[in-house]
Amino acid sequence: MGEERKNINHNTHIVLYDEVSGLCPKCFKPLMVQNGKRKIKLYEVAHIYPFSPREEEKELLKDEQLLCDDVDSEDNLIALCRDCHKLFDNPRTIEGYREMYAIKKQLRQAAQIKNSQFNFKIEEEIKEIIDILSTLEPSEGSQLSYKAMRVDDKILPDSGPAFKIKVKAQVAYFYTEIKKLFQQLDQRVPNTSEIIFNEVKT
Repeated sequence: MGEERKNINHNTHIVLYDEVSGLCPKCFKPLMVQNGKRKIKLYEVAHIYPFSPREEEKELLKDEQLLCDDVDSEDNLIALCRDCHKLFDNPRTIEGYREMYAIKKQLRQAAQIKNSQFNFKIEEEIKEIIDILSTLEPSEGSQLSYKAMRVDDKILPDSGPAFKIKVKAQVAYFYTEIKKLFQQLDQRVPNTSEIIFNEVKT
């Protein structure tokens, strides 16, 4: 007699549905449809590593990496449309397992990056500068560019040496500090800095 399968609670359903943005991560079909005033669920929650594997499944997957030790953990669950769930389970294959393993890892990484955005701590001085810069309107004759330039090329010739020295000192200080912060973020959650850079450019 196999293990008793645990019921997946409502909150876990919400997390798994949100994780795939409401679309089957394999075929991209919507996982819910509107029927009048009601939402109809068209998905099932699949165990990536089987909940109660048969002997042949244990043998098939014995050398494969696991997402976690607990088969009922959210890390081993994924929301799939009914057709893709059926194809994934019957028959179980190494290729199918590896595909779901890779998809789930990508989804977890994306969720970590999204959640970490709430934990970013920026020095108040830098945050204030960013807030001010975001409200500035460029003058009619100016053109915005993300092309990297030397300070000497950026500052107008009549600005004076004192102003140029001050700007260079601030650029050197903030560049070093911000670079360190981004490196620390990337160590905790890979590719975070790239996402922030793209957000700034847009």
